[in-house]
Amino acid sequence: MAILTATSPFATCAIATFGLQFLGFLVAFALQTEKFYDVLGALNFFLIGIWTFVAGTTEQGFDAVSVGATVVFLTSRLWLLIFLGWRAHERKGDSRFDGVRDKAGMFLVYWMVQAMWVYFISLPTIYINTIASMDDQVASSESLSVYEAVILGIFSAAVVLEVTADVQKAVWVRKGRQGGFCSVGVWKFSRHPNYFGEILLWCASFLLILPTVINHPTFYGWSCILSPVFTLWILLFATGTGLTSAEGKGLKRYYEDENISDDYKAYRANTSILIPMVGYSSIPTWIKRTFLFEWKRFEYTPSRSRSSRNPATGKKDE
Repeated sequence: MAILTATSPFATCAIATFGLQFLGFLVAFALQTEKFYDVLGALNFFLIGIWTFVAGTTEQGFDAVSVGATVVFLTSRLWLLIFLGWRAHERKGDSRFDGVRDKAGMFLVYWMVQAMWVYFISLPTIYINTIASMDDQVASSESLSVYEAVILGIFSAAVVLEVTADVQKAVWVRKGRQGGFCSVGVWKFSRHPNYFGEILLWCASFLLILPTVINHPTFYGWSCILSPVFTLWILLFATGTGLTSAEGKGLKRYYEDENISDDYKAYRANTSILIPMVGYSSIPTWIKRTFLFEWKRFEYTPSRSRSSRNPATGKKDE
């Protein structure tokens, strides 16, 4: 732990993350641009993953679960970096920042929300990579338990799902948005498979450390639950992003276009909002409402078509 500061790695990563995003804000505000907003967020993930892995290595060598989790974490963030970099290039601007980038206070809020997103998402990775160095009662292991192998498999599958969904959607857009809404590939089985992949990622990340957290309870260990909780909040509840943006008032373009409205209604009735599955239309409404996130707040009504905006988090939108 000599590389780590006298404070905990959690405090060190928090200071580094919020400091980096604040510097990003200063440069972006001075240049009046948001072009590197998303990319800096993705790079921040890389810094946390690599630094904690190297800093947390013990004299016993590498820990198997730490290696596996860090590889999956960095792979997912590498894709995020590639995707957001490509998106920034393609869009040549970001409508989230219209009327914001010239207002220092609000522009700073956007950058600090991104810092919160990066830090909270990374908490389980920080824990996995440094717990053996911080707590002598937690020993490193060169092999995975069955539980760890299964959860790492789910963690990896979530990355594959998210990448697949993003690529299929991008190809569909490139081909001219045939049909008016995306229903190709994994989008046949979920209306938002990329969001489900993101949620599954951080739920699996927390589940990977859960046995250790239960056996060696600490505040910083249990604080890692913020990773899936913050993700769920952003994608299910936060105004202006996630399902709140993509569903509800965001459905106006489908329902009020006579060329696709009937097809979209059929697609919606037969396709899960989040969890990829078949036979969705045969599931009772109360089960969809209770367990499958098909909430009334995500339905479209003309009265809810007015636009709104909240600070963006840098999460991939649809």
